[in-house]
Amino acid sequence: MAPLLGYRLKLAQHALHRRMEEVLRPLELSPAQYAVLAELNARPDQTNADLAERAFITPQSMQGVLAGLEAAGLVERRQDSRHGRRQLARLTAKGHTTADVANQAVLRVEVRLEAAVAPADLDEAVKMMERLHRAMIGSEG
Repeated sequence: MAPLLGYRLKLAQHALHRRMEEVLRPLELSPAQYAVLAELNARPDQTNADLAERAFITPQSMQGVLAGLEAAGLVERRQDSRHGRRQLARLTAKGHTTADVANQAVLRVEVRLEAAVAPADLDEAVKMMERLHRAMIGSEG
């Protein structure tokens, strides 16, 4: 029987998601909310669709995520002056602070993940993941 690489990748992804939930729970954030905060911390003024793609959720689900972050005072939205129907999201001051604290929590998960790669080379492991991704989306490489 084949080693079932896809199944093992899914197991690892699921465990990573659970670990992220665990470290973000004290901050009252979900992994999707964290993804939005991290993305807006790096690149403010993004649309619902852009954020949904980067958080691996649907635009409909992102609408709820953004509404929750907005209600918590972490995100604010405004109309795009160039495209009146689009709304752009950005972090509030409280959102920046929360994103920084959340980044520290997630960094602990990343350190644990990177340690699991050893003794293999981390750069090689990342390149392998990129190759797997390209293979699944149909890109050559």
